[in-house]
Amino acid sequence: MNGKHRRYLVLVIALLAMGLGLLAVACGESDDTNDTTSSTEATEVTEATESVAGTSGNILVKGLVDNPMTLTVDTLEEMNVVEMTVDHPKLGMTDYRGVRFTELFAAMGVQDSAAAVTMIASDGYMVEIPLGDLKACEDAILALGDDGTITVVIPGMETKNWVKDVVSLDFK
Repeated sequence: MNGKHRRYLVLVIALLAMGLGLLAVACGESDDTNDTTSSTEATEVTEATESVAGTSGNILVKGLVDNPMTLTVDTLEEMNVVEMTVDHPKLGMTDYRGVRFTELFAAMGVQDSAAAVTMIASDGYMVEIPLGDLKACEDAILALGDDGTITVVIPGMETKNWVKDVVSLDFK
């Protein structure tokens, strides 16, 4: 190998070594002392994430309610379960069985200051609905699925508001 090629080879090897060194430094642990996240905030984020990834058939009720609770298929079965056929926006006339929101609002003790409810599904899908719209729909129910899931059914509203496998109701 002649001298010219040798110099290029040495230069390429040096550049590769520098690149690998920079990559190793960039991927290493951070010594950032400006991290102000407290362990309490981290716990709250973790708990919120866990509720989003909640289990089917369990709904965490929280926010502006007098009685925060976890609703399960079993607790809903013990309430006044209704059966109805409603017009699903995409599926047409469909049979459902479940508990009316009007009955649930009383059990939850939804506070007068609550203006909306955020509903979260087990897959992380989330929608916020004005509480007045939900209260105006007498046939809105938490429907009990044969597979153990609970679905929000709101006749007259768009499909995006019908939350499948709901795991959280947060009244705001």
